[in-house]
Amino acid sequence: MLTREGMCNTNLHFVHVKIDLADERNQNPKQQLEENEFIEVFTIPLKDLYKECRRLEKEGYGIDARVGSLAEGFEVARKWKFI
Repeated sequence: MLTREGMCNTNLHFVHVKIDLADERNQNPKQQLEENEFIEVFTIPLKDLYKECRRLEKEGYGIDARVGSLAEGFEVARKWKFI
């Protein structure tokens, strides 16, 4: 289980979209961060998301609770052969 310190009151809405990766506009997306934000982007196959979150967490990265919860959901589904 990914560990998280503290609780949060963040609301979450999943939005599913299809992105045309062949479209030139989608080749090199750029973040539009606010002044006080520091977000590092990783591209990881969904099948590796849980293991990669665990690895990054051990390296000292903070895993967003929403990403960690999604990763754990995929891992439970994989272990119980739901997917």
